Amino acid sequence: MNGLTLHGLDHLSATSLNLWAAEPALWVIEKLLRRRAPVGCAAYRGIAVEHGVSLGLFDPDLNLADCQAAALAEFDRLAALSADPNRAKERESVPGLVETALAELRQYGPPTPPPEGQRQHRVEVTLPDVPVPLIGYQDFVWDAHGIVLDLKTQLRLAGDITPAHARQGAVYVAGGNRQMRFCYATPKKVAVYALEDPRTPLLTLRHIALRLERFLHLSRDPHELVGLLCPDFESFWWSAPEARALGRDVYGF
Repeated sequence: MNGLTLHGLDHLSATSLNLWAAEPALWVIEKLLRRRAPVGCAAYRGIAVEHGVSLGLFDPDLNLADCQAAALAEFDRLAALSADPNRAKERESVPGLVETALAELRQYGPPTPPPEGQRQHRVEVTLPDVPVPLIGYQDFVWDAHGIVLDLKTQLRLAGDITPAHARQGAVYVAGGNRQMRFCYATPKKVAVYALEDPRTPLLTLRHIALRLERFLHLSRDPHELVGLLCPDFESFWWSAPEARALGRDVYGF
């Protein structure tokens, strides 16, 4: 039995593999111990902005103020119980992020709606020698333009696609002929970058997945695997105070 199946994992995702590559100590908490680490308000900011932008893209007549209000309401719902000290700062950025992203993306026209009953477009990819599929969900698709686009919100504009995002985007366009684009939005600026070579980050994901499978094959006891790792609490993955508390509870320091 392969290591993934040994631990009841019937699929992977680029997000999961990126977490394993960056902070395996957190990955085992979430995927093996099934204890969800709370995220910081930066993550809630991204979800909230995507919600407001999505409303404005699928309804071109919806005014900006209504899109911003919807995004703020979603942020408040998600962050209601958060102890993140950056909560107010992240909330303040939401209206500007919705404005810059909508101004850029409305030029594409309304996106292709996802299948009925789904909020996003689901994709499934099989990688050589990886025993389970990778599943992903595309933010926005324009069939008329042959474009898949992922929205990333930031407070400082990225100069290029990050390696982790490239791996995520490679899954979204694997085996197809669509172009993968990333829209990086800040409250003041926006930039759109195309992923020119999805094959290389997809190959990287395969190597990450194979190494994960071999690690999981070491033991069927998740607590034994936890004992092989050390958390780096200075990593942004542990930015939420509740996440750090969970990590200290599991790792004992």
